[in-house]
Amino acid sequence: MIIKEFRELARDHRTLAMLVVLPILLLVIFGYAANFSVDRVTAIAVGPNAQELVDDLAGYEAAEDLDIEVVDTELGAADAEVLLRDREANAVILADYSDSGAPLSERMRVYLDGSSLFTTQTAQGMFVALAAEDMQQQFDDLGDRIAEAFATGSPPELTAPDLAPDEFVTVLFNPDLKTSWVMVPGLIGLILLFIGALITSIGLVRERETGTLEQLAVMPLPPSAIIFGKITPYFLLALIDMAVITALGWWLFSVPFAGSWLLFSLAGIVFLFVVLGIGVLISSVSHNTGQAIQLAILFVVPQVLLSGLIFPLDSMPIGVRWIGYILPLTWFREITQGVMVRGAEIDSLWFPLVILTIMAVLAFGAATWRMRRSLSHGGAR
Repeated sequence: MIIKEFRELARDHRTLAMLVVLPILLLVIFGYAANFSVDRVTAIAVGPNAQELVDDLAGYEAAEDLDIEVVDTELGAADAEVLLRDREANAVILADYSDSGAPLSERMRVYLDGSSLFTTQTAQGMFVALAAEDMQQQFDDLGDRIAEAFATGSPPELTAPDLAPDEFVTVLFNPDLKTSWVMVPGLIGLILLFIGALITSIGLVRERETGTLEQLAVMPLPPSAIIFGKITPYFLLALIDMAVITALGWWLFSVPFAGSWLLFSLAGIVFLFVVLGIGVLISSVSHNTGQAIQLAILFVVPQVLLSGLIFPLDSMPIGVRWIGYILPLTWFREITQGVMVRGAEIDSLWFPLVILTIMAVLAFGAATWRMRRSLSHGGAR
């Protein structure tokens, strides 16, 4: 029996891959992806003294991981929220002061995007460390002045520097850095992903197992019509689930909904077309329900860890990060988080929406092609 089971396992290449190749692949990919730390913080410096402040920051050791990508002296405090809402950078530094000799915490005002939880926490620590390093320099200068005063016998007027880091760092959109505000928008997509990929994937397999696929083959309907007919019930139920989940997130966890319901609904519809199309595609290439569930799990699991839902994409190596960019949940999470938490509009979210639309076309095109092939063979592979 043992030898017989090994022989059957060797002939079942999919199960063999699940047992041998998949664990190694998951270990390598997730080993690199499972990282909460953010190495670099991108920033935009604005205000009339922006260039002077940027030049000063270059001399601080705590600013080594700070990338100031844009310096714009024409922008001000009113533009900071817009820049962060549109994800132009992780931080906006406002430099508008009159005393160049004042402590660093008095010469800059920092605005952070609270919807990027781990990046904001890293940025907070970085700017507080900058202010602390500046305070240390201020105390060193104060000590030198005291020593000079004792040496000359004419003590100058001395003022101890004041550090108040909470006064110059402002977190927008999620000021208390609540995890639920960041997770719930992504969990909406994850739940829709389970409905679309896992439940829908057993639809066509059930037809094959019950022998009714041959009946579909003789129906006077094109494959695309059959696909639409099969996914419509799941599509309608998923829309209801999306509305219920969003309402519960707002009620139970006080997650805000600052943006457009129309944009949110449009993104949800496109995302559902993607996952339902993939669910039908999985179903059409599977012999039985077990194989369909296996493939659906292979599709769903990477989305949990590589879409930015748990681990920030910025902390992943580029070799793993590109996998996240080809996953539909990555782009849907970007839209839902932008609409719900930041109140972002279509002008800053059009790119992920276009990516999801392309994915929907490809998913339904592949599902239609596989369905046509299945029907032309009368249910045979």
